[in-house]
Amino acid sequence: MKLNRIKRRSGNSLILELTPLIDVVFLLLIFFLVATTFEDVNSSIKIDLPTSTVKSTKPVNELQVIVTKDKEYFISYKDKGKSKREKVNPKELKEALAQKLNESEDKNVIISADKSVSHGIIVDTMTAAKEAGAISLDIDTASPGK
Repeated sequence: MKLNRIKRRSGNSLILELTPLIDVVFLLLIFFLVATTFEDVNSSIKIDLPTSTVKSTKPVNELQVIVTKDKEYFISYKDKGKSKREKVNPKELKEALAQKLNESEDKNVIISADKSVSHGIIVDTMTAAKEAGAISLDIDTASPGK
């Protein structure tokens, strides 16, 4: 693209440079993106979580973390076709999950927790699973009649 030269009164030609103009436009764009505040839409919503009537259609070959009402952690997994379950210290959950996920082809973790377990413990369990390398997390539920 050839730029037309603007003639000055003094006889020297003036070239309009686009690079500084583009730089200024990008700086303004970055400024407005950073200066914009984003509103958290979930902060004002109060919800009651319903019971689930949906049955699982997936075979249970995944790694499962079980949290009892006494806040005891168990990891359930399949080893050479046999189901195994071992008790885990909550502080060592992330390392134990990372080891089992490295041995597993499927990087899915199912979290089964007693309904009296606090939400914070479930979130901590989910965080440990994600940090250990889980790609997918599922929450196990019971049918309403059970």
